[in-house]
Amino acid sequence: MIRLISYNKNPNIGVVARVNDSIALLPSLCSEDFSSAVSRELKVEVIKTNICGTSLIGSMTVMNNAGVLLPKFVYNEEIEVIKKSNLNVGILRDRLTALGNLILFNDRGAIVYRNFTRGSIKAMEDVLDLEVEKGNIAGFRTIGSIGVATNKGAIVHPLARADDIERIESVLKTDVDVGTVNRGTGFVRTGILANTKNVLLGDRTTGPEITRIEDALGLL
Repeated sequence: MIRLISYNKNPNIGVVARVNDSIALLPSLCSEDFSSAVSRELKVEVIKTNICGTSLIGSMTVMNNAGVLLPKFVYNEEIEVIKKSNLNVGILRDRLTALGNLILFNDRGAIVYRNFTRGSIKAMEDVLDLEVEKGNIAGFRTIGSIGVATNKGAIVHPLARADDIERIESVLKTDVDVGTVNRGTGFVRTGILANTKNVLLGDRTTGPEITRIEDALGLL
């Protein structure tokens, strides 16, 4: 069952959390109600931490079922907490640090912002165990903020063109649709936490948006 939720009355739940099929990374000071809802609805273990001293986990990190990528300014104590996940943990030594905003991915592939270095691309492939392509979607550089993908499906910004969708489907090897969240926001990752089991949506999301997201992520 799809649940609508907010984080401290903010519907942008995808900015402050990152999930895969077994783990959720949530801010250190998140409420027990929010933590319990994520754990119960997505059927995951919760690990509480900050990233670079902030609660912006979704914007700063990338995590699939193979590994976790962290920005170069991550604190040592945060790394040690995340290592409890038993996933591959990699630090991206790149000037670009808002990794979650710049990488669209699942377990099979990733499309990333063009300005990542060759070394960063290699690190992504090694840590996340996937193939990486550079590019943009609908002219946006913030590729990670305009889409959400699991191994069952993906939903992206409604301005994505047919050739954008075709490319995403080719790289991520899953079906893709377009849609919005939180009453018309095309930057869908900001309002969605999803894995192959279920999805949590920002509490401003409308009924038609819910249906579209549920269908796109293969949950109907």
